[in-house]
Amino acid sequence: MKYLNYILTAIIAIAIASCQFTEEITINKDGSGEFKFSMDMSQMISMSKNMGTNNDSIEKEYEVIDSTFFMKNLLEEHKDSLKNLSKEELRSLEAIKDLKMHMLIDEKKGKMMIDFIQDFDDISEIENMQNKINKAQELQKGETKEGEDVQDHDVTYTYKRKSFKRIVKMRTLSEEDQAKADEQIESFGSFLSGSEYKLIYHFPKKIKEISYKGAQFSEDKKTVTIVVDMDSLTKNPRLLDFDISF
Repeated sequence: MKYLNYILTAIIAIAIASCQFTEEITINKDGSGEFKFSMDMSQMISMSKNMGTNNDSIEKEYEVIDSTFFMKNLLEEHKDSLKNLSKEELRSLEAIKDLKMHMLIDEKKGKMMIDFIQDFDDISEIENMQNKINKAQELQKGETKEGEDVQDHDVTYTYKRKSFKRIVKMRTLSEEDQAKADEQIESFGSFLSGSEYKLIYHFPKKIKEISYKGAQFSEDKKTVTIVVDMDSLTKNPRLLDFDISF
């Protein structure tokens, strides 16, 4: 577990510059589905290998990690340390109990990926998933803290018979929180350069129209893909606010 904690810390602190973020949603005919947020840091593996030894006489042993963590199990594992948290914080942690995290690290094959996955019966269950993912990372590392990182926007989704909406609403922050949010954006700016954020949404029916220009569609028009650079998205989260009609 300590090794995994180190990997996670290194990922967030160092490797974000070469990371591909993917938000994937699959919606079934009955409105249920799956949300998956993926971080692909395979480029970091390639960089580390290139910086390693070039002595072919040394045969390196590669460790492979392929593990799935269920948040409900981690909540149970840390239940004693959670007792002193506020009711608000406990409700926040309760909201992630159905979330699971999959980690794959295979240095020999040049793979390093982390997926956060949640099944849902109704799409309203996956609003503001970034907050849940932040909490899941804290819990996996054995950390808990009051409050949340400052978020300057909320993301919600609606799915109806003839429409789908990804809604980004900017928060009205206090001067103090706005200053913190601006500081976070500035501090991550250089790291995010070159990274991309990809949306892949699968629907059970054909898409007739989308308000986002430049979206790509599958041959059957049931899957839409949108790619933006992370630097632009961080500065303007409403880039990914759009409507789809079926």
